[in-house]
Amino acid sequence: MRKGRFSNKEIVEEYDKFAKFYDLFEFPFEIFWLARLRRELLGNLRGDVLEIAVGSGRNLKYYNKECKITAIDLSKEMLELAKNKAKKLDVKVDFRIGDSQKLNFGHRKFDYVVDSLGMCTFSNPIKALKEMKRVCKKNGKIILLEHGMSSNRFFSKMQYWREKKHYDGFRCSLIRNHEELVKKAGLKIESIEKRFFGIFYAIIAI
Repeated sequence: MRKGRFSNKEIVEEYDKFAKFYDLFEFPFEIFWLARLRRELLGNLRGDVLEIAVGSGRNLKYYNKECKITAIDLSKEMLELAKNKAKKLDVKVDFRIGDSQKLNFGHRKFDYVVDSLGMCTFSNPIKALKEMKRVCKKNGKIILLEHGMSSNRFFSKMQYWREKKHYDGFRCSLIRNHEELVKKAGLKIESIEKRFFGIFYAIIAI
């Protein structure tokens, strides 16, 4: 699969500008599908958790209190939103500026590595997945909640039709097949579930 057309710098600049509207833009998907998936994927996690591309911090309220959370993002504006959410929720999080495709952590450090709705923006998603695997403990797991290519023929055609304009405007690809990307990165899929015509992917990989 080809890499994205934009550099990290260009992607970050776009999300810095878009940050204050991000939660509002995502709200319809959140109430119908994403909130439930976040709860199912994250509610039972324990131990050291790394969340990459934490964005506005949508996941923070779903983590168990026993989790020790480290969260990174390249966008300072998005990271500020996440910090504000953590403060309101009284959740302790080690926030850092960081590149998901070049993680500044040692090998096998985390029990879980979490990414939600980030793979669509990474300029090199396979490299990011390999980095997730590198920093995940031997018996740890990688948790992915993503949107991507639909398994429904009608919706996939609409996604292809919309792809260039959407990617140019939001630095976000509609047509990435995350199941294939995970396999190409050398990870083994433990479980996968697709919802809303196969657009939303919930993947647990090792």
